[in-house]
Amino acid sequence: MQCGRGCSLCCYGLFDVSFPDALMVAEGLSTLPDDTRAALTACAAAIQQTIHREAPELKSPFLLSEISEECIDRIVACMGSQRCPFLDEQNECLIYQYRPLACRLEGAPMVDAQDGLFGDWCELNFTAGVPAEAMKDLERDYYQIQDAEENLTESLTRTLLGRKLSCATVFIPSLIVEFESYWKKLLREAGGLP
Repeated sequence: MQCGRGCSLCCYGLFDVSFPDALMVAEGLSTLPDDTRAALTACAAAIQQTIHREAPELKSPFLLSEISEECIDRIVACMGSQRCPFLDEQNECLIYQYRPLACRLEGAPMVDAQDGLFGDWCELNFTAGVPAEAMKDLERDYYQIQDAEENLTESLTRTLLGRKLSCATVFIPSLIVEFESYWKKLLREAGGLP
């Protein structure tokens, strides 16, 4: 895949990230200048207001394991194609090297070892669909990847939160809003910040 600098077609829409990815995103956020973080927080706070209207029962730190899948789907639908707060004026990601797995995989054809081709792929890169010769090279065991992510989430939540959660996700704007009061402390405890 070759993404042109500033191509941000897949950077729209509200999506959640896993707990391990949230820590990585928070680490990226910690590297940004204070004024950039303040601007991101203001942008994310506006998005968080809409999330709160749709799910007033969702409390800080806004881990989505506290609400139903139906509620999450309703929030995502309500937000439509929301621009990622981490995009700058040139449509480049401010935390590119810290972006979550969902962003790293976006656009790549996903071929599961058991279930075959699934999901969407970048039509700018694969204008004629996914070439048959690429299918074997792209094949991965996505169930194994999911299990590994759940195991890492359980380990991290047990260590950092004192409770084992196999599925702890958070919306990126919620993470930004809660960075100073929640994620920064967790990063320190995880050894990611001095």
